[in-house]
Amino acid sequence: MKLSSIFQLRTEAAPQLIDLLESTTLGTNGAKYRHLDTRKRILEADDPLFLSIERNNKILGNVTFCRRGKTWYIRYFAFQQMVQSGNSPKSMVQSNSKLKSELRNFFDEQFQSEVETMYAYIDPKNDRSKWMSQNFGFHKTSTLAAQSFSRIYPKKSPRLEKIEDWNEVKSLVTENYGKHRHFFTTHASKPPFYVLKGENGQIIACARVTKVHWEIVRLPGKFSQLTTTLIPYIPVLNRLIQPKNHTFLAPEIVCVNQNDPNLLDELFSAILFQEKLNIMFWWIDEKDSLYVSVKKKVHWGLLHTIIGVAPVDVVERKRSGISEKTQSPIFVTAFDMV
Repeated sequence: MKLSSIFQLRTEAAPQLIDLLESTTLGTNGAKYRHLDTRKRILEADDPLFLSIERNNKILGNVTFCRRGKTWYIRYFAFQQMVQSGNSPKSMVQSNSKLKSELRNFFDEQFQSEVETMYAYIDPKNDRSKWMSQNFGFHKTSTLAAQSFSRIYPKKSPRLEKIEDWNEVKSLVTENYGKHRHFFTTHASKPPFYVLKGENGQIIACARVTKVHWEIVRLPGKFSQLTTTLIPYIPVLNRLIQPKNHTFLAPEIVCVNQNDPNLLDELFSAILFQEKLNIMFWWIDEKDSLYVSVKKKVHWGLLHTIIGVAPVDVVERKRSGISEKTQSPIFVTAFDMV
């Protein structure tokens, strides 16, 4: 399509774009945080397309698409703080009808060519994200649970093994997730994998984890008024949260034999012990059978008591004539969340 001179399309991230994304604070009315792994993550993006709004050789905003065949995932939707209006959704893009019109035309043209589905994950408390969804034809199809799992003293398991061969877990993962919407393993199939093995050597639980570093600007929930400057001085809590460089694990392709909550607890705790960390954040569709089975049976830990479960909206747009099929849960890969 023909874009105005203020728009640029690239397949590689420009240095100015990385600077923009590194400086972007996510969240508005709830938690606020900043990704510290951006320079690494952006190189891992699968077949990316960067649509940037630029002025005077400066990137003011960007939408990054991960192109997964006929399905595109929106990985970043970020704008310079100078063109935002605090917590109001009236950003530069919203107030400028020409920019909004061209962005809408870009989305529309993709659905007239190769794209059948676009989807994104948004914070339901983030007005700017909701505005993006509502103005470009997206609508909510699912809800993810951002479920924390924390242990001050995680327990070691003699049944835990780390393996490097995707083929050892591929059939188990496909069996558990193959019917999920947007099943996608480019990131999730990269070793290593953690597994629990039974007496006969059979894998009875597995997961892959990504180590994540965030800066926590504000906590969610009832502790949102607790300033991050105080957390390092609060016993126990300072074992779980390090605001300037908060390190945790994000699990994916989590499979547990018979959805056994005790096995899940053993797996997660043993992985934390092995990685010498105290926290996981697990993003999982609320309708996923594993999560439905275990959510009220697992002791999720102190952090869960403090912040609860944060919901994440799944928003999608489909080409006209493509059936919705929104009953099945969505497959979540950790890369998309961190």
